[in-house]
Amino acid sequence: MAQRVLMLVLLAAFAATGTARELTSAYVVPAAANATGNGGTSWHTDLTLSNPHGYDLPITIALLPSNRDNSVSVPMVDVELFPYESLNLWDVLGPGGFDAFETTGALLVYADDSAIECGASSSACDFAVFSRTYTLDPTGRGGEFGQAIPGFPANLGLDNSVIAYLPQLLEDADFRTNIGAASWTDEWVQVRLELQDAAGQIVDRHDTWIPPFGHAQWRLRAGVVGGMAVMFIVDGPSDAVLYPYASVVDWATGDPVYVEAQLSPVGLTAQAAGARAARKSRALPGRVGVPTFSLERARAGVR
Repeated sequence: MAQRVLMLVLLAAFAATGTARELTSAYVVPAAANATGNGGTSWHTDLTLSNPHGYDLPITIALLPSNRDNSVSVPMVDVELFPYESLNLWDVLGPGGFDAFETTGALLVYADDSAIECGASSSACDFAVFSRTYTLDPTGRGGEFGQAIPGFPANLGLDNSVIAYLPQLLEDADFRTNIGAASWTDEWVQVRLELQDAAGQIVDRHDTWIPPFGHAQWRLRAGVVGGMAVMFIVDGPSDAVLYPYASVVDWATGDPVYVEAQLSPVGLTAQAAGARAARKSRALPGRVGVPTFSLERARAGVR
């Protein structure tokens, strides 16, 4: 009986102090695709925006194509979410969307505070972002595989004060692992990846430069089963913010599993850790219009 009472007390204390990820007004979808891949895979991304309010909410979606400096301009589209609407943008990088042929990248999705008053501490512009990146079944049996990639709150990115942990990685004859990062920073940022085996031994270490407002993805360079990758910033502006991730893919089927980065100051040295918090409101590159983007088609449910 005493043990049960203690457990109830601990659960109550956890419920009172624990925090869930809340809705916010700016997100990063760290990975999106409209491209072919290994083994005959064909990658696509569906994006869903959900408005929890009883009024229209203006949203901007910006595409950050991979492996290039996007600081000058990027494709952007404005979306007006109706009250309580969940808008599904099927194959958002494909025809009828950004029409980005053979492109991978990341998406910035945020409330347009130039068109609506959000307020610094208000939830008036908060909404939800979800995505699914999948490949058509390369074996020809029909159906789709996919990995859910929720929008990552922009104010919770990897900065100089934290380290990113990416667990349960596999790089062997059956599975491959891709590591990536998107940037909401207007300068080049250098990150270091340290790959640990299950025993905690570092089996690979290398640095990668992420372009301004850019996206980069690369394969693990060393074999590992159940390994852990850690990523942290080693060079760049003091306000740099990145959004790292991993994806473990079955070689035979193309079935992917998304690994979201867990961020913590634990593991950083005193020299590497900063006292700065990520900013919620950040600068943006210029706009390139996307006249092919069809909201009418999306709302009609055409997939």
